[in-house]
Amino acid sequence: MPRDLNPGEVGRADREKPALRRPPRTALFDANGRRTDGPPLEGLQNLLGEKGSFFFGDFHAPLPEELAPLGREFGIHPLALEDVGSRHQRPKIDVYGNQYFLVFYRILPGAGETHVELEEVDFFIGPNFLIVTHDVEMPLVSEVFERYIRQPERHDISGLLYEVLDALIDEYFPLLDSIAERSEQIDEAIFRGFETTRLQALLELRRDLTLLRRVIAPERDSINVLLRRDPAIIDPSRVPYFQDLYDHLIRVTDSIDSYRDLLGGSLDAFLSVENNRLSDVVRKLTIVSTIFLPLTFVTGFFGMNFERTSGTGDPLFFATVAGMALLPFLVLGLLRRKGVR
Repeated sequence: MPRDLNPGEVGRADREKPALRRPPRTALFDANGRRTDGPPLEGLQNLLGEKGSFFFGDFHAPLPEELAPLGREFGIHPLALEDVGSRHQRPKIDVYGNQYFLVFYRILPGAGETHVELEEVDFFIGPNFLIVTHDVEMPLVSEVFERYIRQPERHDISGLLYEVLDALIDEYFPLLDSIAERSEQIDEAIFRGFETTRLQALLELRRDLTLLRRVIAPERDSINVLLRRDPAIIDPSRVPYFQDLYDHLIRVTDSIDSYRDLLGGSLDAFLSVENNRLSDVVRKLTIVSTIFLPLTFVTGFFGMNFERTSGTGDPLFFATVAGMALLPFLVLGLLRRKGVR
């Protein structure tokens, strides 16, 4: 995601649909765990009469006419459907009766000048349905679904939701490793010499950490809402798994805060190194000015008072030249005795 589309920005804008859209992937699970792929979207509630049956849908850049039948069948709130149609969504969880609307983000290392890429993932969560939507093609969701349906244990909404969220959160840790590596490189470069590019890299890293903090902290709070189970969506047997997700997000948030603190120290070190460099330059210029100050006085005082400057017959001329030659060394020696180097 470009930086001008950071989550939580003020303003709204319609999402641009990609030129190539993958067809929706849908599946219906009955109470016995049998799966029916591609069920008709109209009349789904009639097929979900049994307790334990649920519907799963994976929609790539869904069109309004694709979501409208789902909204009618499951009673999805219009505000949630409207949020799917617009970008600039911050990570959040909205509760509508016995349903949840969850906005989560996939975070990946960026390519080129962009160090962090964000991909929004929206979840409609209900007692008998789980619908996932995303603008960017995301094979991760399909891979998680394929892995989940191969598991012999009972299939339910809580388990599938956990698997998808766990896969998204697992991708945060390699990004933290890359941030740690960037931080170490900046720290090492600071003491090798002053370059404006190092200050730019430091400020970019601070901006990336701020962006990650704005994304991950609300996600942590969203998982906490699910854990409160009011209304109860998560199966009680799955609560420890979601607690594990919450712990992972706390760990990521703490790591980001630690890197931000270290980055503040790096910025202070950078400014100290630059101030020391500037002070050293000023000190050397001061020494040069101090050396030439008496020479300027002598030449200015005696410059026009000699009868001739050929160097013959005027003892004062020779004495002045000799004094001017010795005076810088005397001043330099005096500065050294005072500890100025």
